[in-house]
Amino acid sequence: MSATVAFDDHLRAIGAATGRMTAAALGAGPDTPVPTCPEWTVADLLAHQGMVHRWAHAHITATEPPFADGAAVLAEVDPDELPEWLAAGSDELVDALSAAPADLDAFVFIETGRTPLEFWARRQAHETTVHALDAVCAARGEIAPVSAMGVTPAFAADGLDELVVSFLARGRSKLFDGTPFSIAIAPDDTDHAWTLHVTESALTAERGFDEDADVHWTGTAAALYFGLWNRGGDIVSSRGDAAVLENWHSRHRIRGR
Repeated sequence: MSATVAFDDHLRAIGAATGRMTAAALGAGPDTPVPTCPEWTVADLLAHQGMVHRWAHAHITATEPPFADGAAVLAEVDPDELPEWLAAGSDELVDALSAAPADLDAFVFIETGRTPLEFWARRQAHETTVHALDAVCAARGEIAPVSAMGVTPAFAADGLDELVVSFLARGRSKLFDGTPFSIAIAPDDTDHAWTLHVTESALTAERGFDEDADVHWTGTAAALYFGLWNRGGDIVSSRGDAAVLENWHSRHRIRGR
């Protein structure tokens, strides 16, 4: 079963997550470390997210992105102005997505089976939501529970589907240790499930739960969603080789755009 969230819900998620991020950033201050991104401060986080919003906006509108990376942003935008700057870019992105035609012809960087318009709305909804949790963790000074984000099981399953089916199945897996194995992933609060196959040559994914998989990962959809993005303090239960989950967290440092 493919996880599906409506286009308008993705747009609302971008705005809601941006609001959480800016509120948390204002409470934390620009120099506060981000526990979930050890090399970043809150200023780095906001610069990155605002740059990505404008990068996505450029692809949707066929224009040149104004910044190449977060460092370029920090060279031009005062750290204290970053929350307002982030919010402005988020609004412009949502407006561009809302105004774009359904048959938008635009670049996408992973294959998801969605139209370019659907791709960008979905990708930026999850990009912003994951980084909003980073900001909440910075404001709290600790790894926050996923309940802090208020995401629904359906939205979390949609993000899991994008991560597992599209992001991960791109070349060799860092999890391979000499013997092929499989991982079944199943939220306990939705009907969605996925199975990963780890081999020397590739990591492949399919929708559906393989009872005979070597490793089973379960938990709420939100715990799995944030947990497999290496965020969130909620428990992901593992049946089988526990080292596989530990290796995931140490080897799959996926940030993405």
